[in-house]
Amino acid sequence: MEHIRLPKAEDVVWLCPRRSTVGTLYLTATHSIFVEGETQVRSETWVLHSLVCRLEKQANTSAGWPLLIHCKNFQVLHFVFPQEQDCVDIQASLQRLSRPEQYEELYCFSYKPNTDEEERQEEWAFLNLKAEYRRLGIPNSLWKSSAVNHNYKVSDTYPSELYVPESATPQVIVGSSKFRSRGRFPTLSYYCKDSHAAICRSSQPLSGFSARCLEDEQLLEAIRRSNPRSDFMYVVDTRPKLNAIANRAAGKGYENEDHYSNIKFQFISIENIHVMRNSQQKMLDGNDQLRAKSLI
Repeated sequence: MEHIRLPKAEDVVWLCPRRSTVGTLYLTATHSIFVEGETQVRSETWVLHSLVCRLEKQANTSAGWPLLIHCKNFQVLHFVFPQEQDCVDIQASLQRLSRPEQYEELYCFSYKPNTDEEERQEEWAFLNLKAEYRRLGIPNSLWKSSAVNHNYKVSDTYPSELYVPESATPQVIVGSSKFRSRGRFPTLSYYCKDSHAAICRSSQPLSGFSARCLEDEQLLEAIRRSNPRSDFMYVVDTRPKLNAIANRAAGKGYENEDHYSNIKFQFISIENIHVMRNSQQKMLDGNDQLRAKSLI
């Protein structure tokens, strides 16, 4: 609360594409809350501070001092304050509240639900991974559960319980993980009970220009055999081929078809994060222009 310069600003205009409304903007330790003052029923809009991406204070107009709140879900909230100091204080407060300096400031640590300890612990288990795979028909004669990543000792970005081909041994899985970036060896993501087709995911191999891994080759062959209705397996790389080739210089790269049998390689040509981020920004800029036109 010490970071809040102004707990509330009154007579704030919220400009929406189809209408505008006047109300009060409240700042709490975790949320911004806009309460409409023109409706009979109390209408509230809550925005979590951690959802705020950036703040844009614009030049003042005849209506007041505008402040745009850009959110990470692409929502843009356009407020107009009657007093410049209110706009400045709200902007400064949100700037600090949306960028915590310590993890203890995160909402999950400050939230105190009115429930007992047992009920709160149950909420951590909202997804039952075993039940989800049982829905897909796993385990079966082709796929099994593996505890090789227990305590996340093989890959800290994978679940502790994973599903692999029935014939895959722990030694093969661990060997493959050492050949994959961040230890992300090929593991089951989706299974079709009717056709026995499977989709697995993994990270790029640490192949460089010539390295190979027998365990990784054995694991991919086991995956192919676990798809009995197909004589070959697609290996899909979402990167452009030139990017994958360039990664070879850093010791990574992609699977060498000479070392893997019965696979068909395909690049999807999704650009890197920098290109995708620029593309996203252009989309958001275009959305801002359309929104501005609709407000005129």
